[in-house]
Amino acid sequence: MKSIFSIAFWAFFSAFLLSGTLVYSAAKVTPPEKFFPVYNFQNDWQVYNSQYKNYVPFSQGVNEGSRFVSLYIDLLKNRQYSLLIRTENESYLFLEGALQNRIVPNKWQELSIDSLYRIYRTEELLLTIYGNAGIGDKTVLLCNEKKQNESGIISGARPNFINIKPISFSPFGNFAAIALIVILILNVWIYNLNPLSFIRLINPIEFFNSDPRDQLSKINKPYSNTIIFFVIISAMLMSFILIYFSTNKLNLFSLSTILSEKSTTLLILSDFLILSTLFFVLTYTKYICMVLAGNMLNLDKQVDIIFIKIVQSSYLFYALVFMLVFTLNLNHVDWLSAARGYVLLPFLIFYLVRFIGLYVVSKPSGSLINLYLFSYLCVIEIIPLIVSMKFAL
Repeated sequence: MKSIFSIAFWAFFSAFLLSGTLVYSAAKVTPPEKFFPVYNFQNDWQVYNSQYKNYVPFSQGVNEGSRFVSLYIDLLKNRQYSLLIRTENESYLFLEGALQNRIVPNKWQELSIDSLYRIYRTEELLLTIYGNAGIGDKTVLLCNEKKQNESGIISGARPNFINIKPISFSPFGNFAAIALIVILILNVWIYNLNPLSFIRLINPIEFFNSDPRDQLSKINKPYSNTIIFFVIISAMLMSFILIYFSTNKLNLFSLSTILSEKSTTLLILSDFLILSTLFFVLTYTKYICMVLAGNMLNLDKQVDIIFIKIVQSSYLFYALVFMLVFTLNLNHVDWLSAARGYVLLPFLIFYLVRFIGLYVVSKPSGSLINLYLFSYLCVIEIIPLIVSMKFAL
C-alpha cells in the first residue's frame, strides 16, 4: 500500500513539472529607458459599430477581425505626459479620423499630449490605428519622461521618508488671486488720490446725471489721473474675463494665436499684462476717434461727457462680471459648458443699453444736433459693437 502511494505521489509531481513547462508568461511591455509607464491602454480599445453608430468596447470573439481599432485619449487630464505607440506589423495612425503617418513595425512612436492639446483644443482625442486584424500586435502606453536628476533623487531618499507637499493650486487660481489684489490696490490708490471723484464714478446713479452744472467732466478730464486709473482698471477687468474664457476653451477673438499656453502663473500674468495694455491703448484710441468725429459734427462739448460716462459704465459692468467670474472659479462651478452659446448675450445687452442711456442723458435741445448726436453715438458705439460681434467667435 505504501508503494502505491509513493508511485502516485511521484506521478503527480512529474505531471506538475511537465505542465509548468507549457505555461508562458505574458510579455512585459517595456518602453524606452527615458520613459516611465503610467498607464497601458490595452483594455481600452474600441471599434466602430454601424448598428449603434458609435464606438463600442473591443471584444475578442466579435471584433477580432477588425483592422480599425480606436482609443479615446483624455488630453485635459494627461497634460505633460507622452503617448508611446508600437505595432508589430506595418500600420497607419489616424487622429480625429485624419491620416497622420505610417507606424514603423517594432519601433516606438512618441506623441506629446501637450502638443496634441495645443493643436486640437479638445478634451478627448480619437486615436485610430489601421493595420493587422485584432489588438494583439498593438501597444499604446501613457508615459512620463524621466528627468535627468530623477534617479539621483530616488536613490538618495530614505525608505521611511515622508514627503509632505503643500496643496497644489491651479495656475489660473493663483493668477486670479494676484489680479484681485492688484485691482484692489489700484482702487484704494484712486480713492486716496481723489475720494470725491471716486465715489461719484462708482455710483450708478451718477451715470444718469444730465445736469450741465454738475457734470463729472467739470472736475475730471479724460486725461486726468482719476480717469486714467479707471481706464487701467477697466482694461484689467476685461483682460481677466477674456483670459478666463480662453482658459475654459472659449476662444474669443482668436486669442489663442497671441496668448501663451498658460501652463504657469507667470505666463498667464504676462498675457494679462499684454491684454491690459492693448485694451488701454484701444480705449484712448477710441477717445481720439471720438474727438475727431465730435469736431466734424460740432459736438466737441459733448465728447468729454460721453467718454467719462463710457469709462464709468464699463468699470461698473466689468467689475460686476469680474466678481461673478471670480466667485464661480473659486467655487469650481462649471457653468460655461451649459451657457457657452449665450456667453456673449450679457455683453450685447450691456452695450445696447449703454447706447440708449448715452443718447438719453446727452440729448441736446436742438433737433438738428439731436440727429448729429444719434449719428455720433452710432459711429462710436453701434458700429464697433457690430464689428466686434462678427469677429468674437
